[in-house]
Amino acid sequence: MKHPTLPLLLLTLACACGPSEGDPTDTDTDTADSSDSLVLTTDGSSGAPTTDATSDSTTDSSTDETTAGTTTADACVDDGDCAEAELCEAGRCEFNPKWCGSEVVKADVPPPPNVVLVLDKSGSMVNPDLFWDDDADDLDDDGEQDDAPGQPATPKVSRWSSLHAVVSLIGSKFDAGMNLGAQLFPSVDAQAVLGAQACLVSDPPEVAVAPQNAAAIIAGIPPAGDLTLAGGTPAEKGVASAITHLMSLPPGDGELAPAPYLILITDGAANCSTAAQSDQALLNYDQNLVPTIAAAADMGIGTYVIGVDIADQVDSQGINPFAVLNEAALAGGHPKEDPSERFYNTINELELEAALEEIIEEVLSCTIAVDLPDYTTPEVTVGETKYEEPLPDGADCETESGWRFTDASMTAIELCGAACANYQTSGAVEIDFVCMPPP
Repeated sequence: MKHPTLPLLLLTLACACGPSEGDPTDTDTDTADSSDSLVLTTDGSSGAPTTDATSDSTTDSSTDETTAGTTTADACVDDGDCAEAELCEAGRCEFNPKWCGSEVVKADVPPPPNVVLVLDKSGSMVNPDLFWDDDADDLDDDGEQDDAPGQPATPKVSRWSSLHAVVSLIGSKFDAGMNLGAQLFPSVDAQAVLGAQACLVSDPPEVAVAPQNAAAIIAGIPPAGDLTLAGGTPAEKGVASAITHLMSLPPGDGELAPAPYLILITDGAANCSTAAQSDQALLNYDQNLVPTIAAAADMGIGTYVIGVDIADQVDSQGINPFAVLNEAALAGGHPKEDPSERFYNTINELELEAALEEIIEEVLSCTIAVDLPDYTTPEVTVGETKYEEPLPDGADCETESGWRFTDASMTAIELCGAACANYQTSGAVEIDFVCMPPP
């Protein structure tokens, strides 16, 4: 009886190389170690088994790959042939030592700062004899516009009117970028008398620090046209109340606590000292203002000082308010660079606005510290705009939008141009650390 022709059967037997003795569960069958393979076939006509050696080309290839310590799967032409964590080096896939994984790590960014505006509401702020040229159209004070002789200058306004306008404007512009509050000195209950009723200060402040608080601040202070403001200048008591309030605020939810600041705006020397022994002594200069500001700085609370038309001259008490406010600015830790004028002195509403805006922009710093993980690069998102790459070397940070490292240490980045402006007004910035692309 004839047997039907059997189909060709191919069986590869691989020798197990190693010290173990034939563990039946071992499934490690790396073909690079199969140089001793045998091929058993059954002849198509007789079915007799025969033994053939593997072809020379196969043997040579396997031997070469074994010698090189790689497998056919390791061979590559470019990085695209390799796994995510590998690079193609000399025709084989090698682990990329700069691979940092696929996770995106978000950086801790500073939360919005806590800022208290400490505002002078004394009677002098609405004294008609001290009204000023708010729009600076009559600097020579001849009653005519400097740019249009013969045309009457705009009427002068109270200092309080200008301060109110500037607080409203700046507060609204930077409302989303900071937590803002307001402290008046004296309070709205102060009276034009010689005595303690002229020195009242609200504790806590009239408007507590809170996010997006500009509207609440405008509602919580006297209106721009109010000419009934009265009282002394208890600046130290106002500063002390604001300090206590800032110290009472919660530290925040993130790793970084909101930075605390005071912005003191006043038109004269402080009085109403808590150490005064008589009503008459309340008129004397309060020497506690500068030490109180210095103590706040020691606690981490910085103070900026803005003067409202402060003359550099000695008053009837032998006090020079200009020199005193210079000392206060130095004590607060944020003086101007001008060695002769360390506080921000202003003589009209335009200068007052510019000073407060400059201070807020410094408080809302566009320089952000980063702790850059190895083999990562930042991607910065401000609002809805993502900046994946830093600005090129030599870029003008004032005019070009984006970010750059502040120096070669790469421990801080600086937002530039529109990116900085958008951050300051929106308070929205995210910094992601992503893996560097392979070199």
